Amino acid sequence: MGHRRGGFRVWRRPHEACVRSCVRERWKGYSEFMFWGCFTYDFKGPYHIWKPQTKKELDESKSIIKIWNQALEPEAHKAWKKQQDAKRRAYELRYNRRISGAPAKWKFTTSYGAFTRSDGGGIDWWRYLTNILIPKLLPFAQSLTCLNPNTIVQEDKATSYVAKIHQTYFNACEIQRLL
Repeated sequence: MGHRRGGFRVWRRPHEACVRSCVRERWKGYSEFMFWGCFTYDFKGPYHIWKPQTKKELDESKSIIKIWNQALEPEAHKAWKKQQDAKRRAYELRYNRRISGAPAKWKFTTSYGAFTRSDGGGIDWWRYLTNILIPKLLPFAQSLTCLNPNTIVQEDKATSYVAKIHQTYFNACEIQRLL
């Protein structure tokens, strides 16, 4: 707040050194913040001012995500194994010979449904889920659906909003989402 981002040039002559229109004001102790809010035509919704994530919050989220992944891995491994077997059978039928070499090795990654968090700080899917979606946005949207059952939630395409797990929460609360 109170600070213009980026540089800009000031063009002045030597005798204009103290002319206010040529001098850039500076503030000590300015701060920047990130803001999230929601609204409808008729109502103001909740808002959130993002604070930096603490080490405790990060460690807690990693332990929860680890538990989720341990629960999801066996089912994902079964699906992967079926997919690998189908690929092998299709290859053998097409080329009329067996595949040589070692079979593919399983590793539970995001492409197979594992949840991970980015290391780069900022707002990711987890912080959006735990700080905005569950405590603020979904209750607000549910209160609106009581008034108008055709309520639709629209979000921009920020990377933290597009996680597949968020759709699960919207479905559980029976809230329509504009994709």
